[in-house]
Amino acid sequence: MSTRPSTRPPSPPAGGAAVELSAVLLDLDGTITDSAPAIVASFSATFADLGIAVPDHATLMGFVGPPLADTFAHYAGLTGPEGARAAALYRSHYRELMHRAPVYEGMPELVRSLHDAGVPLALATSKRESLARQIIERAGLGPCFTAVAGAADDDRGGAKATVIARALTLLSAAGAGTGRTVHVGDRRYDVDGARQAGVECIGALWGYGDATELAGARWLAADVPELAFLLGTEI
Repeated sequence: MSTRPSTRPPSPPAGGAAVELSAVLLDLDGTITDSAPAIVASFSATFADLGIAVPDHATLMGFVGPPLADTFAHYAGLTGPEGARAAALYRSHYRELMHRAPVYEGMPELVRSLHDAGVPLALATSKRESLARQIIERAGLGPCFTAVAGAADDDRGGAKATVIARALTLLSAAGAGTGRTVHVGDRRYDVDGARQAGVECIGALWGYGDATELAGARWLAADVPELAFLLGTEI
């Protein structure tokens, strides 16, 4: 029988007040937005454009989360100029679809609740930072985030540990404490990246990873209300 990680709040504060947390980092795809349909469709169209056999749905779902360059390199052996061309094709498709991805139910309320409670928030995503900003601004959540950390426009710096470390640096530069920070994400890359960056991780089970994939997380949240409980706030 598998053992589920603890669902107790991280270092629970007296009274469960969310403001006892130094900061919260949030992944984007599969945590804030249900972006898999747009991502899968964009990869399918890209592989078709390149004359590469389109993988099955399960394989395509595995591409949701990792840095884009890693996906093309590991799956199709596309690196250098070929990898750059594949990434450009992918983005031409993705830009047409990305704003169709809905925000998960309860997530806007959670983000605003934490912000109103004075908890600094940072977005930590392997997606291009410029695209991530557009998505959270369109969702009306941009003003709630103290920092946004993602890949550069040349796709460098998208490894999860790198973006989490950058998010912490940006929070510190903004005057936020980071000593009791948690990262929330839905894939193994989130768990591994958080560990490498020295922060605890909450696995988001409403996203694209299951309890087995997220077994390395300190806590698991079945849905957004449970995440709110773990963070000591209400929605």
